[in-house]
Amino acid sequence: MTVHDKAHDLGKALRNSEEYRAFLAAKQSIDSDITSKTMVQDFLKKKLAAEYDLMAGNPEDKEQSQELQKMYELILVNPKARDFIHAHMRFQQVAADIYKIIGDAVAEGMDLFGKK
Repeated sequence: MTVHDKAHDLGKALRNSEEYRAFLAAKQSIDSDITSKTMVQDFLKKKLAAEYDLMAGNPEDKEQSQELQKMYELILVNPKARDFIHAHMRFQQVAADIYKIIGDAVAEGMDLFGKK
């Protein structure tokens, strides 16, 4: 079996995973509620912008962090938005775990700029 075959098997396993199925169900639910969907979209856009700022080396913006916290608190009282965010977070964790496993498997060859 080739690496590509294994990758296709992984793709199939992801599509059939409980986390992905829960994510799709939450997405379908939120797609039918424009208020909840807009709330989640706004939150995720602002969260991503804040993460990019931090990755760019900018200091944490306290005002932005407080705004995100308030947005998250509002999401928690909206069942559809809350369920989507939690399903999204669970699936993102699965994806992050997979990226780490793959990265660890090939780390030896990726240390071009590592140790001298």
